[in-house]
Amino acid sequence: MKAILKHIVIFCFTISPILSVANSTFQEAVGAFNQEKYELSAEKFDSIISISPDNISAYFNYGLAKMQTKNYGEAIWGFQKVLKLRPSDLEAKEKIQECYLELNPNHYWKYRLNGFQASLYSISANTWGVFTVLCAVLIAASIVLFKLNKSHSTRRLMLVIGVISSLFFVFSILFGALTNSYVTSNNYAIVTSKNAESIHDKVKLSEGDFVEIIGEDSEEIRVRLEEGEMISLKEEDIRRI
Repeated sequence: MKAILKHIVIFCFTISPILSVANSTFQEAVGAFNQEKYELSAEKFDSIISISPDNISAYFNYGLAKMQTKNYGEAIWGFQKVLKLRPSDLEAKEKIQECYLELNPNHYWKYRLNGFQASLYSISANTWGVFTVLCAVLIAASIVLFKLNKSHSTRRLMLVIGVISSLFFVFSILFGALTNSYVTSNNYAIVTSKNAESIHDKVKLSEGDFVEIIGEDSEEIRVRLEEGEMISLKEEDIRRI
């Protein structure tokens, strides 16, 4: 027990300076934005992201700052990261559409998740974990009560509760695994360079293009375009979602 408490204290002392720095930098980034120093603001929000990769506010504000500097590919990346962490965020979706219309007035963006997927992934893996534990408790309680009670009606009720809890237990494990896989995957990216082209066949790409990463080595990233074509890009031309 003492060893556990010792590790908790060490963790708190380790994480506190990081949180303090992130909070201070966030205020500086907001101040720079309000002073219309948008590039500086974006840099500070990006530095927050590097130490706090789940900071939804930092991604969203990074996107806003990049919109002001007309770096729409970077802005789209920021808003896409918001959707990665909060798939049902309507404001992020609206901003992505605004960016694409700025890049191409005829481009209408389509979200790659359907309504069910967005709703499912909006529930965090931790929440599914809690639900799994609750289901396990209900299963255990129904088994104990089933054995202790002689009443047929009570035993039938406990049997029904146990079966339903078991089904929800399985589903919560499955959905939790799917959500965690979605959040932690980095198989997709946004083209952020204004002059990106493929390495071998010199195919021109547009800023803001959405690509799927299918392979990589030390020198190039193999991607699949939305049209299905497969090409190789430089790492610096994209940012992973």
